[in-house]
Amino acid sequence: MTEMQSLRHRLIRQPGPVSGECWIAFFDGVAHPVLIKNAQGQVIFANRAACDLLGRDRSGLAGGAEHELVAGTQAEQIASFDAEAMRRGSVSAEQEMPGPRGVRRFLVSRRPAGEHLVVTFFEITDLRETEGVLRQREAHLRNLLELHPVAPFSFTADGVLSDLSDRLVAITGLPAGTRHVDAWWAAMHPCDRRDLRRAWIRSVRGGQSFDAEHRLQMPDGAYRWFRARIVARPRDQDQRVDRWFGIIEDVHERRTTVEQLRESEARFRAFADDAPVMIWVTDTEGRNVFVSRSWLGATGQSLDEALGTGWIDAVHPDDRDATAAITREAMRRRIAYTNEFRIRRKDGGWCWVIDVGHPRLLADGTFIGYIGCCVDISARRQAEDDRVMAQLQVFHMARHDMLTGLPNRHYFGDCYQEAVASLAPERSVAVLMLDLDGFKTVNDTRGHPVGDQVLCEVANRLRTSVRSTDTVARLGGDEFAVIQTPIRSEQEACDLARRLIAAISKPFDLEGAVPEVGASVGIAFARGHGDSAEEIMRYADVALYAAKQAGRGTFRVFDEATDTHLQSRQKMKAALRAALGLGELSVFYQPLIGLRDGQVTACEALMRWHRKGAGWITPDQFIPLAEEAGLIGDMGDWVLHEACAQAARWPDSVSVAVNLSPLQFHGGALVDQVASALRASGLPPERLQLEITESVLLDPTDRNIGVLQDLRALGAKIVMDDFGTGYSSLGYLRSFPFDKIKVDRSFIRDLPDAREALAILKAVAGLGRSLDMRTTVEGVETQAQLDCAIAEGVDEAQGYFFSRPLPAPGIASFISGCLPKRRIQPATGDAAT
Repeated sequence: MTEMQSLRHRLIRQPGPVSGECWIAFFDGVAHPVLIKNAQGQVIFANRAACDLLGRDRSGLAGGAEHELVAGTQAEQIASFDAEAMRRGSVSAEQEMPGPRGVRRFLVSRRPAGEHLVVTFFEITDLRETEGVLRQREAHLRNLLELHPVAPFSFTADGVLSDLSDRLVAITGLPAGTRHVDAWWAAMHPCDRRDLRRAWIRSVRGGQSFDAEHRLQMPDGAYRWFRARIVARPRDQDQRVDRWFGIIEDVHERRTTVEQLRESEARFRAFADDAPVMIWVTDTEGRNVFVSRSWLGATGQSLDEALGTGWIDAVHPDDRDATAAITREAMRRRIAYTNEFRIRRKDGGWCWVIDVGHPRLLADGTFIGYIGCCVDISARRQAEDDRVMAQLQVFHMARHDMLTGLPNRHYFGDCYQEAVASLAPERSVAVLMLDLDGFKTVNDTRGHPVGDQVLCEVANRLRTSVRSTDTVARLGGDEFAVIQTPIRSEQEACDLARRLIAAISKPFDLEGAVPEVGASVGIAFARGHGDSAEEIMRYADVALYAAKQAGRGTFRVFDEATDTHLQSRQKMKAALRAALGLGELSVFYQPLIGLRDGQVTACEALMRWHRKGAGWITPDQFIPLAEEAGLIGDMGDWVLHEACAQAARWPDSVSVAVNLSPLQFHGGALVDQVASALRASGLPPERLQLEITESVLLDPTDRNIGVLQDLRALGAKIVMDDFGTGYSSLGYLRSFPFDKIKVDRSFIRDLPDAREALAILKAVAGLGRSLDMRTTVEGVETQAQLDCAIAEGVDEAQGYFFSRPLPAPGIASFISGCLPKRRIQPATGDAAT
């Protein structure tokens, strides 16, 4: 009798073939794999499920040791488990087993049967995977709750709190160990507590929802406003409340803003009612929503009569139609307007008023109505001289500087044209541009009132230093200009420049303050009618720059040698116009490397210019020129077609990134150009990445956002380039759902030593993950910088560490497998390669 037969006989006490077949059928009917081992640890029986699991028949398993039959086990480990099972009566342990379908996980149970041992394998692979998914989802949900501006909570009918999240503790300042709503009531502002208790009692009695704002005391003793919204969960059919669920939101900033708005409105009403003019405000339809007390007092109308369109009833019948038409036309065009008409006074008489209205616009340009004032001008209307004087005053204000009374930039141009037009033969006009030296220091140290006094004194000194035929103007800030006409020689202008510098350099004594101010002067000459004011002022400005470079407190005369820079730029513009047709422009590509697998994910297309006779011209030299000369549209269209055509030859996993200039968004051709490039090349739209800088989003209208949405509709990816260097990076991430963020190289340059740069990189990488946007770092040049990017979870890297920009054949080879041996994983001791 075999050992297995002996065991069977002892267990069932019935020998014979029939009982043996029943024994085997019984174990084969068990869905889980079962092994029976003898005291020496050898397998003496295996059911069908065990044979399937181990890939052998019973004869192949019989007599074998478990560690030889089950992959991933060791003899010492199996012996230890067997001994413990015999000692304790049973033992279970999880075990991984590799197989054709991958690694599977089992719960292996061992139970003794006399001197034998029954080993059962319960597969828990799906169970553990499900548990992992549930844990991941739970963590994701908790992270979402922590990021959400509101914090959830719940409590029982008797006030016992639960689900007290860290977010709630952080925003309310309640102790982390708070377990009852009484602590909440205790932290509440005394002025809010009584009303909220009444409201809460009503909610409890009716099982109704609760929504109220109140103040809670923070750990520093200050109070903040919160909004709590609570609903009841009925426990049974009797609708008795079992638990309350709620959310709390910090509304302090909103409440503060509302209070400030109310205070601002109260101040406005007080100001408007006390002002000596009649102030009015309308809605978008032109109906009055506010009129000041002065209007009511002047016209005798009640407030109800003056609101809406009732104010027109106070206008003289002869002026009523014209006044209404002017108002409607201004409203239609949403422009400022000025109108004069008569209104009926309270005593029944009539008085002339001048009505000035301006459109009211929100920061985003939304039109919300008009605001204006009416001024009684009866006295001025009585005398024509007063009217002419007022017109002259307005004309003067439009052409003169308000602070100094000198002609402004606009009037200066008119004066120059008049001077050139009246030139006699052998005479010339000199334009002297004058800039104050040390004026900024005066403003910073003495304050703007002293600075304004200095500007007025400078204006007076300039007036007394020139002839009656000359013109002195203030162009803005601390910049002045003089038109000297007529002159016979350049020496006269040089002499005047010396006098002006000497006059301004004299000490200033302003209420005990003695600011030190000097002047630098640039001179340019007009000898004929062909020189425009803009050109001469530009030449004089070039000479002024040369004077400042020479040490300040001096003057320089414009000549051709001074303008070499301008000439060089003009020549480069002309060469750039011809470069595209001559084939001097080319597209290079720099790879972007995925940090998960080290593969090329995309290549950035970079324009290069090899100018005949001058060699390679750097992009920072010719791209601004292209934008200035209006060439960037054609050049950008060419790059799009070249890059898409080249990318169509790359593997499907590699995209191409093309930079867009803000100027390409003007004119309305960009979307059609992108569509044309994709259509001509056959490149799938999702493989085209369009990189923009934050300046594209500075457009005060929504035009550029609309263009981006149209580009997204084509299927192209939109990338925020140079992230972090602009005006409001985070705000722009809310303006448009970008597909990728490219961190500017300035944040990578100082890694890993700069803690601030590392913190910014970590924050941006986390932000990208939270917003489901890929992140890329530019300018990676060292292994240490790459290690930092990998450690913070950045998706892609780009820089000289991997490759310089390459021409089309070079990048194709690079993608095909010529990637230099670079370590992608961060260094970890012996694992470094």
